[in-house]
Amino acid sequence: MRRLIESTHVSLGGEIGSPERWAFPYLDDEHNRYATKLLFGADALLLGRRTYEGLSAAYTMMAKGAAGVPIEFIERMNSIPKYVASRTLRETTWNATVIQGDVASFVAALKAEPGGDILKYGNGPLDVALMEHGLVDEFHLLVTPVAVGKGQHLFEDIDFAPQLKLANVTQFSSGVVLLIYRPRST
Repeated sequence: MRRLIESTHVSLGGEIGSPERWAFPYLDDEHNRYATKLLFGADALLLGRRTYEGLSAAYTMMAKGAAGVPIEFIERMNSIPKYVASRTLRETTWNATVIQGDVASFVAALKAEPGGDILKYGNGPLDVALMEHGLVDEFHLLVTPVAVGKGQHLFEDIDFAPQLKLANVTQFSSGVVLLIYRPRST
């Protein structure tokens, strides 16, 4: 069975909605190696509408090696199949498909197919259905040493209390700490 891994940049204040404003100074070679390994271990992306719209606009506009992003990362982002959860989006570009019907059932079926990991960037409303159905296998939280508190917060749409267990910690030389959590078995 394939794993669903969610990767999210989060400020010390828990803000996740505007990493383009505060995370870029921390996207160094060490981070790029981590992100490239994660992306190349996956053969599909699962995205919410807002994340899809932001990433598709950014990556389709990137020139080769733009903004310090390795070209192989850009090419992989642009070519990997993407599945977008949205109630309003009808058409997509960027090698993406809008999920029709029940998102949890679709993701469960996708995880049951052979293949590599499924990677989800960002945290938001889609996580409610995924977490209620126990579909996220790992949360990769890139805690960035900036004190941003206002904005969209990590797990702000979750009104139940799923328990997680810490699986791994990696400290980058930039001060970013990668926390990997897995759901706690009951």
